[in-house]
Amino acid sequence: MIERYSLSPMKELWTEEAKYRRWLQVELAVAEAQAELGYIPQEAARAIRQKVRLHIARAKEIESQIGHDLLAFVRSLEESVGPEGRYIHRGLTSYDVEDTALGLAFKEALAILIEDANKLAAVLWRRALEHKRTLMVGRTHGMHAEPITFGLKLLVWYDEMQRHLQRLKDAQKLMSVGKISGSVGTYANVDPEVERRVCAKLGLAPVPISNQIVQRDRHAQVLTTLAICAGTVEKIATEIRNLHRTEIAEVREGRPHGSSSMPHKQNPSTCETLTGLARLVRVNALAALENQTIWHEQDLTRSSVERVIIPDSFLATHYLLVKLTDVIEHLVVNAERMRQNLELSLGTVFSQALLLKLVDKGMARAQAHELVSDLAHRAMTEQKSFQALVGAHPEIQKLLSPDEIDQLFDDEYHLKHVETIFARFV
Repeated sequence: MIERYSLSPMKELWTEEAKYRRWLQVELAVAEAQAELGYIPQEAARAIRQKVRLHIARAKEIESQIGHDLLAFVRSLEESVGPEGRYIHRGLTSYDVEDTALGLAFKEALAILIEDANKLAAVLWRRALEHKRTLMVGRTHGMHAEPITFGLKLLVWYDEMQRHLQRLKDAQKLMSVGKISGSVGTYANVDPEVERRVCAKLGLAPVPISNQIVQRDRHAQVLTTLAICAGTVEKIATEIRNLHRTEIAEVREGRPHGSSSMPHKQNPSTCETLTGLARLVRVNALAALENQTIWHEQDLTRSSVERVIIPDSFLATHYLLVKLTDVIEHLVVNAERMRQNLELSLGTVFSQALLLKLVDKGMARAQAHELVSDLAHRAMTEQKSFQALVGAHPEIQKLLSPDEIDQLFDDEYHLKHVETIFARFV
């Protein structure tokens, strides 16, 4: 069976019909604002509102003849209204409509991602509490370092998602803008008050200044924000994939995919998919950065690029957040295997506690470091208990009692501040 996943309402937001509906929304707001200010007759604005019809097929037919999508759209609206239709698009340039409508799309799309990120953060927090004291080994450079808890690992991811939530909210504010300023931004044929009223009607803010377009540093910042968010998803997915490996087996995707040839396989395929899609979002962000540069007041070098990278980035980021939420929700955690893996290093993960204690007892740090290092290497080479080797060493026996050594090898030594860390997020 092929897995099917619906992206609605995000998918619907980027359909061609939705784009035309946003264009119509802007044109109607402009007509109403111009009527309010006396630039077109009130009767004309009412007729436009009552008679206008969105005929996408007709707009496409006209576009095939003239090669301009927005102009074809305007002409199709004028046909549907009749004589009063001549007032549609009065004093505007194409990107007065397109960029203002794009601001509406960004605002709504980011609202969806904010909701997605909130859901993911909530699941991360709940599972972090669940595994607050689930002991496991921390790894640096892929090697055993010191004990941590799986809850702390989840809490790191939760903290990161909180930052993404703020970034997404900032991005939404940044892109909830429009412009109705004419062909080169001088308002030569449209009153700035029209822009103010139109944006107010649409729930947007007018940009302080524009040329023919809203400047693309805004769009670049948004897509870069999505790329950073996707990077966190990839980081989490990569960690799950590593911990899922047969040799580690500390966690497992709750809905793993099998193999067509090897029945025993339970692959972390969803996390692998997330890793791949995150790369796409990053590449799109680079394209958005390239789109900042235009010739003079406008050119179309960025237009064709945006038709691909903006919908694709939002769709992919939505998928990443929703699917990762499902992965975390159903993640199988093997606490016993975590304990077994921790014990593979034969207690050497407690070496720093021993080092510090020896220094506190008066041993030179260099001497203590060399002594502890030698004992740790011996424990691993000879596959002997590090604690037993420490307890039997004559120099250490002179400085530490058996009870003191036991305390240094107690798991609680590394868990004593877990509650303090979690309390920062309550």
